Amino acid sequence: MRLRVWLAALPLLILLAAAPLTAAPAPLAAGPAGAPSSAHWMRIERRIESGYFRQDVAGLQALAATLSGSREAGGDRKDEEWRSYYAALLAYRLALLAKSREARAWPFTEQCVERLDRALALDSGSAEALALQSACLALQSRLDPWRSPLAAPLSLDRIDKALRLAPDNPRVLLLGALAARDRPRLFGGDLQQSFLLMRRAVGAFERQSAQPRGLPGWGAADAFTDLAQDYLLRGEGLAARNVLERALLVAPDFAHARQLMAEIVSG
Repeated sequence: MRLRVWLAALPLLILLAAAPLTAAPAPLAAGPAGAPSSAHWMRIERRIESGYFRQDVAGLQALAATLSGSREAGGDRKDEEWRSYYAALLAYRLALLAKSREARAWPFTEQCVERLDRALALDSGSAEALALQSACLALQSRLDPWRSPLAAPLSLDRIDKALRLAPDNPRVLLLGALAARDRPRLFGGDLQQSFLLMRRAVGAFERQSAQPRGLPGWGAADAFTDLAQDYLLRGEGLAARNVLERALLVAPDFAHARQLMAEIVSG
């Protein structure tokens, strides 16, 4: 009796024994055990953007504290590069929110530049990191004219390299436009160049919108809003409203875009 039961169960036992030989589905993010995945950094990016759009300084500072912590166990070189990049982006966002007050904004620009030094030490050919550092240095040159002779030329050097490496990258174009706007005219600031780069950035973001989202993926709402601001300065209210509508489709809670729209509607 026992023999018959054992023989009847034999096919199932063979199947179970073979099961481990079947390849398991690959995880969403390959890498060392414990290393944050690309999905993790995408969530971090969304939190930075959401906090910036809503002007949530306290929330951004709380997130900054988590990014400034020690490197996580199992993290690899790319993980450290993303950590440095997003800590710099967050510092840049905080500097923008505080730029009317130099004493508050300046430390954030320093954090931005220092974090990107680390990112560039890991990948000296990162156009994204070069462009972001250019924007941080340009903001420094705007905040403190006495430091412009040092910060502005470095800003120009970084964005020139970034544009050579990635001439059609929408964030490189956006950050190049912002840097050209922030640098003093004596040290390479150029409002016309800023306007032209911003228009190119908007076009690049529009072309990219049909593609799968990658890392980094931020910037479209900024480009639409900043271009609207340029149009308003040129007296082109209708053009400003058109691009602002697109900004608010991308980021409905973008406080700056909503403020500009309210100004246009009120006349």
